[in-house]
Amino acid sequence: MKKIWFQICLLIMTGSISGQIEEMIIPSDLKQQTVITEPATLRKGFFRIGTINSYGTVDRIFDESGKRTYIMGSNGWATAWTHEADLSYGITDRLQVSAQLPYERKKTFFSSEIILPGFDTSQIHSVNSKGNGIGDISVAASYQILKEEDRKPSLLAKIFLTLPTGRKNPTNVVNSRDFNMPTGNGETTIDFRLQFRKIFYPYSVTVYTSYLYHFKAKKIFNPGEEEISFRSGDMVYFGSSYNVHLNDWIALLNEVACYKWFDDKFYGSTTYDQGITGRWGICYQPALVFQVRRFRFFEVIQFPLKGKFISADPVYTLGLQYTL
Repeated sequence: MKKIWFQICLLIMTGSISGQIEEMIIPSDLKQQTVITEPATLRKGFFRIGTINSYGTVDRIFDESGKRTYIMGSNGWATAWTHEADLSYGITDRLQVSAQLPYERKKTFFSSEIILPGFDTSQIHSVNSKGNGIGDISVAASYQILKEEDRKPSLLAKIFLTLPTGRKNPTNVVNSRDFNMPTGNGETTIDFRLQFRKIFYPYSVTVYTSYLYHFKAKKIFNPGEEEISFRSGDMVYFGSSYNVHLNDWIALLNEVACYKWFDDKFYGSTTYDQGITGRWGICYQPALVFQVRRFRFFEVIQFPLKGKFISADPVYTLGLQYTL
């Protein structure tokens, strides 16, 4: 008789515990998980909207010997703002689709002093151009090949397709110094990415690798020239991040990535500099991510550490997301 009562009590306790667990994992709680504790893809039916804003200036570059130097003899610079609408939706617990809709704002300034031959005088040659408009739209699909378990990491596969929706050629061309810059790259790209992630709460570790493939395209490289065919060099990169919760709602992310570009190919005549070969770079990217209920705010700074023929200036990013 005692054994029967013990079994009945055990069943009641088990049902009570199960009911408590179900209450703990209601959707509203899952939508408040942090960037460290959430799964690699959005859960089924979850929808995330956000805005991502990036700013960068090019005043210095890593030259052919890898030294940090000012571009154009210290009298040239370029700035770029990107305002991006970011949308993601969980089709299943393992399959997520995303879209990024960018608006670009660019500006370039360059001036040089030209000595007139046969005269003891000189002229200032300057270029001051800008461009505003829709950029190249991207869509992506992410799938969890392996879901994370106690002793196993998650494995995520992602395909990222970028379409040439932005203006690819200079417009309103008055001369080589007065025109509106393009806001797109004029080419279609596919980015294949594999990512491993493991959570050791309050920490997580991510390792990833990716290959960016460029399709052949056509555009004008310099005002006054004709369109020519080209194919940008593919890019391979890999990186890792070590992330930690500073408290229940603030996370610190530390990422290091290495990039390698293959050489561009041109199928026509242009004065565009074709001597840029062997590009590569190493960047460090710290980020602070704040989770306030369903809102997520993040700030990121990308620091170029070393490289060849790449920008040596940091890029700043601010973002805000909300999960429905």
